[in-house]
Amino acid sequence: MYYLIFYAVDMLLWSAALVLALTVIHLISGHKLSWAQRFWILVLALYLAAVYNVAGAPELPYIYPNFNVNLIPLVDIRSDVCAYLINSGLNIILFMPLGFILPLLWSRFRSKKRLVITGFFFSLAIELSQLLNYRITDVDDLIMNTLGAWLGYELLMYLHRHSSKGLLISSADSGRRQLAVIVIVVVLIMFVLRPYITAWVAEIML
Repeated sequence: MYYLIFYAVDMLLWSAALVLALTVIHLISGHKLSWAQRFWILVLALYLAAVYNVAGAPELPYIYPNFNVNLIPLVDIRSDVCAYLINSGLNIILFMPLGFILPLLWSRFRSKKRLVITGFFFSLAIELSQLLNYRITDVDDLIMNTLGAWLGYELLMYLHRHSSKGLLISSADSGRRQLAVIVIVVVLIMFVLRPYITAWVAEIML
């Protein structure tokens, strides 16, 4: 029961991130957002909140510097090949939606090179944030996340080429400002608000 309540709180916070991000983007955009844009912006905000949660990114009250870093690729494969392959596969899958949604929404990210670089820096930001908690900053995760973003891009382009009407959404915005707003809103909610709200809920329940 407790876990269900905390899960519900998380979902409410994520929903708040979605609505707030969409509202701010609508205000700063110089044009009306289509229903398709609104839907995928909401999906992107929810996805980023989920990645923040899954990756174990730090929260404001629980910052414990822990410089546990692996800069040697493939070093962990020797200890357990199966576990390494599973972890690598999950890291690839984790970033495939990023490589799919960004070029779907905005023309700026329809350049393969720009998309891969964006995926790399998203992953790098997560890995560096893990220096502030108990997680390991691992170069293999960085490589696999970037690979996942590229595969997501290739999947989108393949589906787009084989779709009768095409999948790419027309947008008057390059995507830089809108993506920045989404990231800022999601990080503020997950990094600043979420830990205090969940602690408040726990205090009430106990």
